[in-house]
Amino acid sequence: MLTNLSEFFSAEQRKMRKNKKIIRNNSKEYIKFLSSQLGERTIRKYDNLNSARYYIKEWFDLYNLNPVENTYIADDHEVANVIAEIKGYEQPENIIIIAAHYDTVENSPGADDNASGISALLEIARILSSSKYKKTLRIAAYTLEEPPYFTTELMGSQKHAIQCKELNENIELMISIDMIGYGGRYCKETYPTEDIKKMSPRYGNYLGVYSLPSYSRFTDLWSDLYKENTNDKIYPFTAPASISGIYLSDHRSFIENGFSAIMISDLGYYRNKNYHTEDDTYNTINYKFLSNNIYNICKTLIALLNSDSL
Repeated sequence: MLTNLSEFFSAEQRKMRKNKKIIRNNSKEYIKFLSSQLGERTIRKYDNLNSARYYIKEWFDLYNLNPVENTYIADDHEVANVIAEIKGYEQPENIIIIAAHYDTVENSPGADDNASGISALLEIARILSSSKYKKTLRIAAYTLEEPPYFTTELMGSQKHAIQCKELNENIELMISIDMIGYGGRYCKETYPTEDIKKMSPRYGNYLGVYSLPSYSRFTDLWSDLYKENTNDKIYPFTAPASISGIYLSDHRSFIENGFSAIMISDLGYYRNKNYHTEDDTYNTINYKFLSNNIYNICKTLIALLNSDSL
């Protein structure tokens, strides 16, 4: 019996290593295209922004997810969020949104910010599209998250959140993935406050899950499910919007429109010195760290989708 059990765990470990290797290789392909071949993805570099949009749609199409483009006009240019769904079989009206933005700031190739998040979305689409879940999963790639559109009505996630509100959709939770590829055992980081520094690990070999104090139950829920289904570290952080970084992603748009929302990140500029610079390049990403994060997010998301209630 012990031998059989040992063989079972060995087989599971081999399967896990194989899956993570596939995720790592795929993520390299996505990030190389987005950050190296395209580079800056802004309205100023409109062809690059559009190429990223069509690239994401093609991958969603490949997995038979029937993506839709929610288009609108920003500064006389058509832009679009790219959205796909996996309908729930038991509670289809209950929706979990997993999202990332595909644009960049000017003069940055945006490998970590946020090609790493898009690589997670594309792998979530690939891995989860082969099964069904109790609740509906909506996979959303947003445009125009970065300045000068951040916090404005032209922000892609703001457009989507308003649409969800107008349709009176039951969005149980929105999860923003924003920068998850920069980290490791010897990666140092800074902290917004001494209290957060005291409760944080010394080095940046983990992910954080963030939101405002009102949504601490959701940061705790994600953290608990993550720990139940993986062996890697994640830390929940809640703080008021006055703490820099807590409110700086697409989850903000959903909170402003009355929905529960959290952000998953590698700590952004508190860890990654290349943030919003020309040095946020393909070769600065820790692809082993990234593939672990994506694998763990997939497992946690499946647990969330199959939960009876949040």
